[in-house]
Amino acid sequence: MLSQTCGRNTGSLLVRKIDKAKWVQRDICAGEDVSADAITNCMKTRDNALSVWEVQSENESEEAVLAIVSGGDHLETIYIVPLISEYLRGEEIDIESEPQSGRTAVEDLRRTHHHLSKLSYRKLGVIAYHIVDMIKDGRMKRYTEGCLKEMLTNAICAHRLKVDDLKECVRKKIEKYLLTRG
Repeated sequence: MLSQTCGRNTGSLLVRKIDKAKWVQRDICAGEDVSADAITNCMKTRDNALSVWEVQSENESEEAVLAIVSGGDHLETIYIVPLISEYLRGEEIDIESEPQSGRTAVEDLRRTHHHLSKLSYRKLGVIAYHIVDMIKDGRMKRYTEGCLKEMLTNAICAHRLKVDDLKECVRKKIEKYLLTRG
């Protein structure tokens, strides 16, 4: 497990959204191989890069979740895993700041967007098994649609986000939620 091979985390964390169902198709906690669906669906690259959001600790994971859901096309329960930047760098995974390419409607979170870049088949495998280690360590987190609605609403009330900046499907759900909240 990562906690045994990596030591204590002293660097930042990189948050990645995953599809839990794809990762638990096989018993990865018992050592079975990761399913191809987990790789092809949750680790789809663009220009040999994966999008991640940087936080300083797991207590700040909600900031990354806010960045992710505010730029999303739909609002539904999501799962995230933290990736340890120090570990990834030690495995020769390049981490580049990419604030312009981060799909988020929360302006102050754009600076936290990064890419795991210059990826190859081998490096994707390293990342995949790092995700497995995070799942084994119980560090995958679930955020329900209700929790996400509350998170987005709080960001709107704090003037970090404008309802009009959300994609149509998400905007409609938030507008309806705001009406029912009173």
